[in-house]
Amino acid sequence: MAQLTISADLQHAIETGKPIVALESAVITHGLPKAAALDAVRRQWLACAEAGATPAVVAVFDGALRVGLSLDDCAVLAARPNAVKVSPWNLAASVANPGFGGTTVAATIVAAALAGIRVVSTGGIGGVHPGRDGQDVSADLTELGRRPVCVVCAGPKSTLDAGATLERLETLGVPVIGWQSSLLAGFLATSTGLRLAARAEAVDELAAILGAHWELEGAGAVVSQPLPIDLAIPISELGGDEAAPVRGPDRTPAELSQLQARLGDRVIQANVALLERNAALAGALAAALVRLQVAVPAHG
Repeated sequence: MAQLTISADLQHAIETGKPIVALESAVITHGLPKAAALDAVRRQWLACAEAGATPAVVAVFDGALRVGLSLDDCAVLAARPNAVKVSPWNLAASVANPGFGGTTVAATIVAAALAGIRVVSTGGIGGVHPGRDGQDVSADLTELGRRPVCVVCAGPKSTLDAGATLERLETLGVPVIGWQSSLLAGFLATSTGLRLAARAEAVDELAAILGAHWELEGAGAVVSQPLPIDLAIPISELGGDEAAPVRGPDRTPAELSQLQARLGDRVIQANVALLERNAALAGALAAALVRLQVAVPAHG
């Protein structure tokens, strides 16, 4: 079996140049409770479609890295008790065994780049964890520095060191563009308070910035969309948890579980809302890239 498989409907969309948005699936397996996760996927799916783009859920599914899961496939994935959290470092191994897993932003970027998809939508990106001298760093940042894919998100996850994450992205040459804001979004909070060098007020402006970035042989890019105040959680309420007693890939899920235990359904509601909003913006961006005929030049 091929290591990368693309659904027939999605392959047709790729071949005919339709707007496409890749959606990560770690939120299904590790990010949210099952019912909320599937609700989030449905909402993202509809938000992409309403913006004129085809949603492409990415996951390790039935022994392959699959691009273009159906909603029924997502329900099957959510029900798999042995599904793993998939990043580039364990991608090949997870395809072999257990054959099912939710892709992080990093693994979704890999799949999107291989399939020729330029826009990924997620909730929050990984980044630099506090402590350990800044050495605990998500592979999301590495892949953004390597591949010409734009990730639409609500900023770094709230348990991360947002300032160090922004500095690392700068070092990697990854622009962070504020959507109608000059401040880096704060995932569940409205803002981190950190200023950004670039912002866009309209989707065509955003597409033009990305087109220029790729013409200059830039790789990944991040679009930061803040949650409105009525949907967000005050940043003062997001701190105060003890450090999760785990390291590596289980650290972020453990930290988010701590937040959910302390703040209850507000965390889940805010998470689902930002996923839906980001998918809507990602869909509009993907459509603008096609409409404006923005190309990604071959590097090297």
